[in-house]
Amino acid sequence: MARRSSIFFKLNLLFALTLLILVLLFGLFRVTASHMQDRREMLRGMELERLLHHTRDTGSTERTAALADAQFTPLAPDALPAGARELTPPHMPKNERPKGFVRIYVDGGTYYFRPRLPRDRLLVRDDRPAESFAGMHLIFALLLAGLVTLFVLLRRSLLPLRDLHAQIRRFARGELDIDTSSPRRDEIAAIANEFNDALEQLRRLHASRQLFLRNVMHELKTPLTKGKLALAMMDEGEQTAYLDRLFTRMDELINRMAEIEKLESARLQRHPVALDALLEAAIGHLYLEQPRETVFRVTLADNPQLNVDETLFVSALSNLLDNAVKYADALPVAITADADGLCIANTGAPLEHAVDAYLQPFASGHRAGGFGLGLSIADTVVRAHGFALTYAYAGGRHRFCIRYDTAAG
Repeated sequence: MARRSSIFFKLNLLFALTLLILVLLFGLFRVTASHMQDRREMLRGMELERLLHHTRDTGSTERTAALADAQFTPLAPDALPAGARELTPPHMPKNERPKGFVRIYVDGGTYYFRPRLPRDRLLVRDDRPAESFAGMHLIFALLLAGLVTLFVLLRRSLLPLRDLHAQIRRFARGELDIDTSSPRRDEIAAIANEFNDALEQLRRLHASRQLFLRNVMHELKTPLTKGKLALAMMDEGEQTAYLDRLFTRMDELINRMAEIEKLESARLQRHPVALDALLEAAIGHLYLEQPRETVFRVTLADNPQLNVDETLFVSALSNLLDNAVKYADALPVAITADADGLCIANTGAPLEHAVDAYLQPFASGHRAGGFGLGLSIADTVVRAHGFALTYAYAGGRHRFCIRYDTAAG
């Protein structure tokens, strides 16, 4: 179906139909011209019949001269070529022809007449030149050449669309180092050049954004580090505990911003890693206040080797697990895996909005302050690997699943 929607398929179909119509018209012209020539020769046969009738009482010399003046050449009665076919008058079966009707034969464009009058048993060849249709043949040849030339030129003009499509697909995968500029001057080249200009603008904005994020994170890290050092020198109390949580939260946000910056700028460094090893690393990144066995219940029916960027994928898993623990009404959080994917389930009230709203950075809506950047980062990493992050809520349980079956192993 996609092939039939292609502009190249439609162009090829248009060319084939136009060529077919042109050939059919030429064939119709040839048939019509042949019928016209046959009708012309039938009239010549009637002319010959009248000439023979008028010269029936003259000698052979006079008759031969009369035939020559009319551009007829008498031949021996048995000189008819073996491949000649008889020309049948239209709407006149052979058994209904007049008694004195001249029988007409054609062989390779030459017409022969065999009179059937009682006294005339001879064969006559028509020497009058046949009508020439060379001009029509030339017109057909020119039309055919023009059609083929136009088809080739149109196809060559459209071929850059395939390269542009491939470049756009690369751009959709996150590659910015592409060049779609074209030296041509047609509309497709104009689109390609405009797209290339837009890409250049995006590259500049992307570089500015990365520089801004890095500068912000650097500037925030310095006072945050000094604040932590100052806090460590203070006597413990209610205010120091509050400041410690505040500094920890700020540090977490800066780290999340660093993860987003890495997602935008880095390419995936994939290699096979076992699922249990990824889970172990993700859990190890969490700051758990209770024993691991109390917080998580892990059931792995399958333990595939996933071809992933280990650092980014562990970060995604860590964010999903962290959200599940933070927003669970009761522990443990269930982690299950089978041949199709990995699922993380926790108990809790239904979401106030559709899950897509929580996949946006800094989404808010949960009673504990929203999912922040964690869920957005997880979704971005999962999609970058070609996997899918799905969500379902049933029986009072939230269930986030990473479906990796199409790219596992």
